[in-house]
Amino acid sequence: MTFLGLPENPAKARVVFCPAPYDATTSYLPGTRFGPRRIIEASPYLEFYDEEKDCEVYQKAPFLTLPEEELPVDPEKMLKTLKSRLDPYVNAGLFPVTLGGEHTVSLAPMALLKEKYGRLCVIQIDAHADLRNEYQGTPFSHACTMRRALELGIELYPIGIRAISREEIVFAREKGLKIHWARELVSKLSEVVNEILTRIGKRPVYVTIDLDGFDPAEVPGVGTPEPGGLKWYEGLFILQAVSSLNVVGFDVVELLPKDDRSAYFAARLIYKFLSYLFC
Repeated sequence: MTFLGLPENPAKARVVFCPAPYDATTSYLPGTRFGPRRIIEASPYLEFYDEEKDCEVYQKAPFLTLPEEELPVDPEKMLKTLKSRLDPYVNAGLFPVTLGGEHTVSLAPMALLKEKYGRLCVIQIDAHADLRNEYQGTPFSHACTMRRALELGIELYPIGIRAISREEIVFAREKGLKIHWARELVSKLSEVVNEILTRIGKRPVYVTIDLDGFDPAEVPGVGTPEPGGLKWYEGLFILQAVSSLNVVGFDVVELLPKDDRSAYFAARLIYKFLSYLFC
């Protein structure tokens, strides 16, 4: 099955979708390994025309959907496998979109793009800081993803955070990491976004979207729902602004498809962001 359910021509593709069905370290509600499949299954029911951009993005930037394949349970082996799966497409110049799965999977495209572009920035839309050094016995828990990303040498811009441990806040302060809290966005969304755009400038940027960055009223289907969070148009405001940057890939992760609407929300969000990027 393909994203949008349309025939694809690999020779003409500019965007590659890589399913990452993995949730071995999920700490609260399991099942995010079913997220990629549900997103792809929901996508044919989207309206392909984007009235805001007056465009059908799949015609501007043709898609290629990789088949969903099992990943090793061991997180380090999983990341190695996922990275090697993405590698030929990224090096061929395709724009990678990774579909999670728990947040740990994001480390594979981040590592690959860091090798390709050097000074990589990452914008993290998320409810949780994911800065723990270790959680439940593993340094590759989804609660440690951004700590491991920083060790890759990326520059991190967390936005929408509203749940953090004392260990994480101490680490963030020691590293001088600026966290844009969810409560700030209520009254200062434009100011926060403009600050991030200015700080990143022309450098390549990867966007990782944990769906729990949105309010559970918008997306109930996530592994660790936190009260508060972005509304649909607040999220679109951020993504439209970010699309003016040199975005080199993104992911959407942590979908737990146990309700009827969260997978559709995720598919719509992905298609909307691609419309901002390519139309």
